[in-house]
Amino acid sequence: MTMNSYTHKPHLLPVVRFLIKSLILTSAGCAHRAEPVPVTTTGVQEPVKTPTKHEETGEIVRSVEELKIALTIDPDDKTAREELNRLVVKHETEAEAHFRAGTALSESNPQMARKEFLEAIRLRSNYPEALTALRDLHLASVKSVLQARLKKEAAIAAARSKGKHASGDDDTYPEDYSLETAVSAFEAGKYVTAIKEFEKMNAEYPNDPDIQAYLERSWYNSGVGHFNKKDYRKALAAFSKVRKGFERVEEYSLTCRQNLKGMIHDYFAAGVKSYNENKFQEAVNKMKIVLEIDPDHKQAKEYMENARKQLKTRKKQK
Repeated sequence: MTMNSYTHKPHLLPVVRFLIKSLILTSAGCAHRAEPVPVTTTGVQEPVKTPTKHEETGEIVRSVEELKIALTIDPDDKTAREELNRLVVKHETEAEAHFRAGTALSESNPQMARKEFLEAIRLRSNYPEALTALRDLHLASVKSVLQARLKKEAAIAAARSKGKHASGDDDTYPEDYSLETAVSAFEAGKYVTAIKEFEKMNAEYPNDPDIQAYLERSWYNSGVGHFNKKDYRKALAAFSKVRKGFERVEEYSLTCRQNLKGMIHDYFAAGVKSYNENKFQEAVNKMKIVLEIDPDHKQAKEYMENARKQLKTRKKQK
């Protein structure tokens, strides 16, 4: 069909023109190359710039975090990498300086020493030496408070027995326990003796937070000692005396239970045997061990409860 044939069909001309125009525009569109969209780097560069500002205001920890963000965005950023390395060294140096300052102030100014240790830990959270120093500082403070309090109590008790007014200057202690023995044993790692003495004091002053702090620490350290020797039963018994959330007590307790699970059957069987032989106190003791390992052991609970009932019945019959 020729163009002349279209001239005889004027109603088709608009359609032909539309198709030709569309073809031209489409071809032009395929040939057209879109301009690249400009990528802004302001957001990426910002974490590299801001650490300097934070460092100037003494916020080194924040500076380090900002640089880590920058390297997460662009791991090949050499400037950020060098700056991070520089700040980490500075970070460590400052933390050590605060730790040394705290150590130097421990005896002369415990309050300032505490601030220095806290600052060292703020700069370096995984600083075991600073954490230990801070704990020892607290215990030393507790010790001095206890000494003053017990001396005063002893003086009052002595004065009452002699019928005179207490001055509070008497350097004696109640006869049934010794603070010096307790603290010396604690510091020497003799936790059995320390616990024995602190429990005597705790019986006398059950609401004293300082005595409880020493007692709890003694139980915890005792548990850690048994744990390190792989005596998981004694370790678990010690950890059971420590409140939940105290340092790593729950983690240690869980590990102890996992290691002792294989012994549950033997202790339970021994407890049942003692019960059947009317050795009810032995049965109670064995079931206690089972429940230390597995507090949800229903049969052990039932046997222990029944054994205790039998012991009460025997006592009444006597």
